[in-house]
Amino acid sequence: MKIYSQGDQAIVVSIEKEVSKDLTEDLLALKKYLADKNYPFITEIVPTESDMMICYDARDMIKHHHIQSPFLYMKALIQSVQLEIKHEEDTMDPIEIPVVYGGMYGPDLESLLKHYKMNFEKFVKRHTQPNYFVSMMGYTPGFPYLTGMDKHLFVNHTGENKSFIPAGSVIIEGKKTGITTTDTYGDWLVIGYTPVKLFTPEFEDFTKLKLGDNVVFKSVSEKEMDLGGFKPCQS
Repeated sequence: MKIYSQGDQAIVVSIEKEVSKDLTEDLLALKKYLADKNYPFITEIVPTESDMMICYDARDMIKHHHIQSPFLYMKALIQSVQLEIKHEEDTMDPIEIPVVYGGMYGPDLESLLKHYKMNFEKFVKRHTQPNYFVSMMGYTPGFPYLTGMDKHLFVNHTGENKSFIPAGSVIIEGKKTGITTTDTYGDWLVIGYTPVKLFTPEFEDFTKLKLGDNVVFKSVSEKEMDLGGFKPCQS
């Protein structure tokens, strides 16, 4: 575990392991421990795929808690944490996301099939077989970065041009797949669409997926689901 400062009011804890569900659980356990302790000077905890940034109010620590060196205090605090983390097989069923692949719903799939030298059926099978896990949240509220994709589907390029990408687009980026939660504009490779809303700001629990959740994709036809509200990608 590596610990270093990020500016004068944040510390980063880096767990030097390959991205995995166990690593995500390590970070979530550390976040829960700190949250349960309710330290008054910790202002925000932001986990990513392989590390966690802990923001703190240095002025409050010095003025009200008589801590001379906030960074050294935080470093010692993190090093003192002893976590009992049991990595067990998940008993909860994964969250199923129905996807319409290709066509106007996945405009980049045709070119990807040529890149992979793969037919449509084989691609869909490879993309729907894995049990993915949410290794990071970001880009937009509720946007899940899903780790666990078949290595035969990894890519090292993006789309040729930036275009409008509607909420619900299933995308591939590098070694991961993801689902857009809001309308956006970019060069992600769009392979399909799901009508499942992952971001509902009007609700208190506004994200459907959480860090560490398991996800599986299910291929469906456009006739099987209500795709009302779909807006096609546009250049």
